[in-house]
Amino acid sequence: MRILLFFFIGFLSFFYLSEIIKRLINEARYSIIGLVFIILGALTGFFGGSFLPEGLNILTAFFLIGAGIGIMSHHLLSRRFILFRKLETDFVLKHESGFERFLEILPGSLTWLALTSPIWLSFSLPYAVAYLILIADVYWLLTAFRIASLILVGYRKMEWAKKQNWQESLQKNFPETWEKYYHLILIPTYKEALYILQPTIDAILSCSYPKNKIFIAVGFEERDDPEKIQSTKRYLEKIQKKVAGVFTTIHPYGLPGEVAGQGSNKNCMIKHIAPQLQKKGIKTSDVFVTTLDADFVVSPQFLAGALHKYLSLPEIERDKRTFTGVFLYHNNYWQTPTPMRLMATGTSFWQLAEMVGSDKYMNYSSMSISLKALLDIGLWIPDKVNDDNGFYWKAYFHFNGDYKVIPHFLPISADAVQDTTLLKTFQNQYLQIRRWAYGVEHIPFIIKQYFTKEIDFWDKTDKVLFKIWGDLKWGFLAIFVTFGSLLVPLVNPDFKESVMSVNLPIVSSWILTITFFALFATIFIHERVVPKRPQNWSIFKIIWSYIQWLLIPLIIITISSLPAIDAQTSLMFGKKLEFRVTNKARLLKKV
Repeated sequence: MRILLFFFIGFLSFFYLSEIIKRLINEARYSIIGLVFIILGALTGFFGGSFLPEGLNILTAFFLIGAGIGIMSHHLLSRRFILFRKLETDFVLKHESGFERFLEILPGSLTWLALTSPIWLSFSLPYAVAYLILIADVYWLLTAFRIASLILVGYRKMEWAKKQNWQESLQKNFPETWEKYYHLILIPTYKEALYILQPTIDAILSCSYPKNKIFIAVGFEERDDPEKIQSTKRYLEKIQKKVAGVFTTIHPYGLPGEVAGQGSNKNCMIKHIAPQLQKKGIKTSDVFVTTLDADFVVSPQFLAGALHKYLSLPEIERDKRTFTGVFLYHNNYWQTPTPMRLMATGTSFWQLAEMVGSDKYMNYSSMSISLKALLDIGLWIPDKVNDDNGFYWKAYFHFNGDYKVIPHFLPISADAVQDTTLLKTFQNQYLQIRRWAYGVEHIPFIIKQYFTKEIDFWDKTDKVLFKIWGDLKWGFLAIFVTFGSLLVPLVNPDFKESVMSVNLPIVSSWILTITFFALFATIFIHERVVPKRPQNWSIFKIIWSYIQWLLIPLIIITISSLPAIDAQTSLMFGKKLEFRVTNKARLLKKV
C-alpha cells in the first residue's frame, strides 16, 4: 500500500507542478525531465539499497517513477505529444482506427479491472486492497451525504420556481424583446400510442405562453405503425388552430451514416422545419427550441420560465447554453412495480443534485436552446445511440469549452418504466439503463476533440476525467464496496488470519450503514413531490410503499450497475447497440 501511495503522491504532485514547469520553460520539451525521473527511479530501485535504508530505496524509486510519469502525462495532454511531435502525430494518424478501437475498449477494461481487483490484487497485496475498499467506502459515504444535501437545496429551488409567474416576469423584465420569440417544441416519437402523446401536447396547450407563439412538431419514424401515425395526425389536425402551427415529419429508416433513434429523428425534424419557418419570415434567432420525449408533461410556466432564463443571460452567453428543467417520473408513478419506482426516484433526484452541485451537468432527455445556436452547433450526432450525452460534448467542443447546461428548475413529469407484464417491465428497465450507460460510445470522439481543440487545459481535463470517472464508478463502485471486503480473505487465506481481515467487514459495514442514513433526505423530499397514493390501495400496499427503501442496495447493484457493465462490455467487444425505445404502458382507467 505504501508503494502505491508513494507512486500516486509522486504522480499527482508533479502532474500539477508541471504546469509551473511548462510556463517557466515555455516551448521546451519538459517531458525529458519526466524521462530522467523515470530512469532515476529505476536506478534507485535496483541499486539504491547500497546507500539508502532497506525499503526506502523502493519507496523512493516508485515516487520518482510516479513523478516522471506525471510530468510526461502533463506534457502529452497539454502539448499533445511526448518527445517528437511530427513522428508521434504521423503514427497516430496512420493508426487512427486502431486508436479509436482502443478507446472503445478502454471504459469496459477499466471497469473489469476495478471489479476484479479484489481477486487478483489479493494474492500479492491484500492489505492494499483492504485500504482501497475502505477508501471506496468513505467516498461512497461522503458522496451519499453530498447528494442528500444537494437534493434538499434542489427541492427548494424547484418549489420556488414553481411558485413564480414567469409569464408576468417576461413582460416585466423584458418588455421589448420577449414577444418576438417563438417556441418550437420537438416531440420525436416511435411506438408511443396517442394516449401517451396526448397529455404531452395538452400540457403544451395549457402553458401560459401565448399560443400564437408556439409551434408543435411531432417527428414520426418511417418504420412505425401507419395506423398509429394517422391517428396522431388526425388529433394534431384538430388542435393545429390553437397554436401558431403544427409540423409533422417522417424520418426515413436506414439512411447511411445514421442510427435510427431520437438524435437522427430530431435532425430530420429541424432540417424540414427550419426552411418552413424562414418562409414564414421568422428568423432562426427568434426561435427557442425545446425537445421533449413523447411522455413528457411540462408544467404551465415551463415555456415562459425557460425563455426567461435564456433572456436573463448576457447576449454573448445565452446562445452558448442549453436550459433544462427537473425530471420527475410521476405520470404513472404508483402504477409501476416497486423497483421501477425506486429507479425513477433515484434517477430524478440524482439529476436534481447534479443540477445544483456541479458545473459539469450534461444534457439529459430534454433541453431548450436557440434555433440559431442549434444550427450553428450542427444538430445532434446522427450515428450514435446516446444522443443527449453526445450533444453535450459536441456543443462543448464547438464553443471551445464555453458551454454549459443551465437549470431553470421547472418540473417535467415523465413515465416511470412500465410494460404489460412484470417480466417485460424489468426487461425494459434494464435495457433503458443500458442505453443510458452506453454514453461511453462517445469516448473516442471526446478524446480526439480533446487533443485537437484549443481549450483551457484544466477545464477540458477536468471535464473529461469527470466523464471517465462517472462511467467507471457507475459500473463498479456499488459492487466493489458491497462485496470487496468479503472477497479478500476468500482469495488469500493468509490474510484471513490478520486483524485487518476481522475488522475490514465490520468497519465497512458500519460505514455503509451510516451511508444509509443519507437516504432520509431522499425519503423526505419524495413524500413531498410524488402524487398521492391511490385511495383504493390496501393497508399492506401503503405500508410497503413506505418501507420500499430497504431495497435500495439491491436495486443499485442489479438494475443500475449491471446494465452499465453490460453496455461497457458490449462496446469493449465491438458489439454496437441500437437505439431501443422504452415501451410505455399505463393503466388507462387511472390516466
